[in-house]
Amino acid sequence: MPTEERLNKLRRVAAGRQSGLTVVIEDVFDPHNLGAIARSCDAFGIQQVNVIFEKQPAFDPKEVGKNSSTATNKWLEYRVHHDTETALRGLKSEGWQLAATVIDPAAAPIHEADLCAPKLALLFGNEKTGLSAKAISLADRLVTIPMAGIAQSMNVSVSAALAIYEVTAQRRARCPELLRVDGDEAARTLAYLLEMHEHLSRRNKRLRKERAKKRLAKLE
Repeated sequence: MPTEERLNKLRRVAAGRQSGLTVVIEDVFDPHNLGAIARSCDAFGIQQVNVIFEKQPAFDPKEVGKNSSTATNKWLEYRVHHDTETALRGLKSEGWQLAATVIDPAAAPIHEADLCAPKLALLFGNEKTGLSAKAISLADRLVTIPMAGIAQSMNVSVSAALAIYEVTAQRRARCPELLRVDGDEAARTLAYLLEMHEHLSRRNKRLRKERAKKRLAKLE
């Protein structure tokens, strides 16, 4: 069982998750980028992350990118998909509005876009090629992060952090009710966090035992 201090922290985190906000990461190949995105999701209260591996080799988002995520990736919930169209159509059928982040003159500057949808999914693409044409065609709206420098794009994890911050800022200013989860959702998230706490505690205990055995073996 967690200590009372730990339990209170998990309760606070569960109650502080945002309602109806998720991200979708399509074919990111660097685990550290996904880890950095996970860190931003945790910081701004996003509990569930969608990861699409259609063209890139799949990896476990909970087991990679530990340094860049500072282990926050272990506390998030991941939905792993292997087909972009199936994943995005599935999200749309669940009522999610898809906002694709792109470099396109036709896209709305993100600070001017209305991002107060009750269920909003932010889409981010591959480090080299961005979102696929399929993902862009299925999006409900296109947004872009205006830049004044020579480069017209940023690292995907930086773009994700800026976009998540903008959505959170808009929610605070214009639709603060979306920053609060209801009791049932908070309870479900808390149950998940407690499950992860127990899992990580058991694993850490096992690892400590294994390291102790190795140290003893060296002394023999």
